[in-house]
Amino acid sequence: MKKANIIVLSGQSNAVGVGRVEYLPDHFDADRIKKWNDGYENILINYFSHDKKSGGFVKTTVGCTEATKLTIGPELGIADALDNRYPGQKFFIIKCAFGGMSLYKDYLSPSGGPEYDAGSFADQLPSIVKNIEAGAVARYSWCYNELVKITKESIAAIKEMGYEPEIKEFCWMQGENDACDEGHTANYSHLYDCMINDYKKEFKEYTKDCVFADGGISTVWPFYKELNAAKKEYAETHDNCVYIDTIGEGLTTEHEPHGEPDMYHYDTDCVIKLGYLFADNLKP
Repeated sequence: MKKANIIVLSGQSNAVGVGRVEYLPDHFDADRIKKWNDGYENILINYFSHDKKSGGFVKTTVGCTEATKLTIGPELGIADALDNRYPGQKFFIIKCAFGGMSLYKDYLSPSGGPEYDAGSFADQLPSIVKNIEAGAVARYSWCYNELVKITKESIAAIKEMGYEPEIKEFCWMQGENDACDEGHTANYSHLYDCMINDYKKEFKEYTKDCVFADGGISTVWPFYKELNAAKKEYAETHDNCVYIDTIGEGLTTEHEPHGEPDMYHYDTDCVIKLGYLFADNLKP
């Protein structure tokens, strides 16, 4: 049976991706943009991204992000890098990312604490992200549970296609919410360890060679230094874990939208670059 190389992408809004399609011509040539708009036939994605769900595997393209915005996420950079390095080879991306969510509550996994809620999922409200933004109180663990759910659905679909699934990389772009609170920052490494070990236990058959790549957060967050230091130390002291120094790699947030930059989210070219940085750790 053919192997299926799977990349999981999860986290909060910079994993969703807020790069604007309208700004792509400022950074990339027309041929590349056309390829991205057409999508990759050989690199498929199944996503639940903020408030938009693909409902199964589709071509990786622009717009695998939010329902109300024409934007791009890191998956496009991942796909571009993989297509260039392994022309025609099949890859599967599983994306589960929700803007503004935390590790201490929304992504809390079973071993993270007694607050873990096994029955909490993203469909508990008609549009959970919008409802939370409007002031609704979400139950614990709904993001983690949704991540497990879409992974299971994706693995089943991949098997139906005649492939043997292998999760080769878990890409994590999260921590901005937790870095707003000193206590949550101090507990971040523990909860991250719980989450990835719970995920590996859940999918032990498929994660034997998985690399866990953790992206650092930008400088706008109150405790970014402490949180990034914790991420870096964790990666250095655990097998098959990688820390991506997004600050050192020059990822910026201060240029777009023009005239009124969104300081919390990566600029369009840097969303693509983040995808490239994740792809660098993939060993198909």
